[in-house]
Amino acid sequence: MMAGFIGVICGLKSEAEAVSASVDASKIRIGVSGANAARAEEIAREFCNDGASAIISVGVSGGLDPALKPGDLIIGETIIADDGSVYASDNYLLAAITSDHPDEGRGPETLRKVDPGRSLSSGRPLAGPGGRDSRGGYIVAKLFGADEIIDSAAKKSALFHNHGCAAVDMESHGAARAAARAGAPFIAIRAIADPADRALPQAALEAVAPDGSTRVIKTLGAALRDPKQFPELMKLGGDSAAATKSLRRSLGPLFARLFLCFDL
Repeated sequence: MMAGFIGVICGLKSEAEAVSASVDASKIRIGVSGANAARAEEIAREFCNDGASAIISVGVSGGLDPALKPGDLIIGETIIADDGSVYASDNYLLAAITSDHPDEGRGPETLRKVDPGRSLSSGRPLAGPGGRDSRGGYIVAKLFGADEIIDSAAKKSALFHNHGCAAVDMESHGAARAAARAGAPFIAIRAIADPADRALPQAALEAVAPDGSTRVIKTLGAALRDPKQFPELMKLGGDSAAATKSLRRSLGPLFARLFLCFDL
């Protein structure tokens, strides 16, 4: 058992590889959920039982805010789950990442489950469209945790207008739920892949295997049966590459601040 570590939950193996390439591996443990919230919750619960200092959700996400483009980085201050539950990220960890003085604060606060509609700012004014802060190459915003793939621009638009969320993924809410039950600090770091106006090609909807790997042959086979999907698959590949590049560039400095919070 690793003594003193941060538990990192990723949906895809490619996301886990981006974390491993950017962050001191001796201070983290990474779990891959296969873009499945229940599995993410299970992994996070195991990390908490093993004494994780915090749970961090890291990976790519679908854009809901039309202002966002592939590669834009989101620090999630709130996670709204499919079942209506709302989870707030830890205020101290938010401050550690976003403050000009990351050593400020009295210590990590436990994640708490909060009522929908409660004010959930990270403790400092947010600027920009939708209450976003674009300082330092990231925005601080709400995320939506979906249990099913959000595959159309219309579905993305509905989530944005109904919930005010900037992005959507399929594991942050599971990880947040486990952290909340364990009383462990939680935060999400996500990079935009497909933007709000981009529908996912049908061939990509079953591309993620349960272990988080990509079913390349199956995906290509589906596209061969419907060749007009190839341009959209290529766009999605480019979007995902931009998101992964953003994570690799940003995670080192962000995690360095998180490590300071726990003397790791």
